[in-house]
Amino acid sequence: QQLGAGQSLTDSFTAVSSDGTASQLVTVTIHGTNDVPVIGGIQTGAVTEDVAVDASSHLNASGALTIADVDQGQSSFAAQAGVAGSNGFGTFTLAADGSWTYSADNTQTAIQQLGAGQSLTDSFTAVSS
Repeated sequence: QQLGAGQSLTDSFTAVSSDGTASQLVTVTIHGTNDVPVIGGIQTGAVTEDVAVDASSHLNASGALTIADVDQGQSSFAAQAGVAGSNGFGTFTLAADGSWTYSADNTQTAIQQLGAGQSLTDSFTAVSS
């Protein structure tokens, strides 16, 4: 499970006939693959128009993702900064340890025109490193 892509190990044993007169070395090569990491943690956040607005008129949310990968040295995220959300309402930042923040400008027309019970969605893709 811990062998990554391009890595390999060999194991050998000697097979001996039941009467002990013949033997043969058998070698097995085990090739690694890139096992898919499992991402968990806080994967959603929410902000509310005109509530908890910071000094720069931004709405902010944060959380932390987790990652588990049996391949050695691959349990981290590719850091991203200022990545526009899928619908362009805000930006995301992701640290290598999985902590993320989202910030949207509360003065945007799309946000200010929301009626009671309405919502907008923004998203981004976290990538393992």
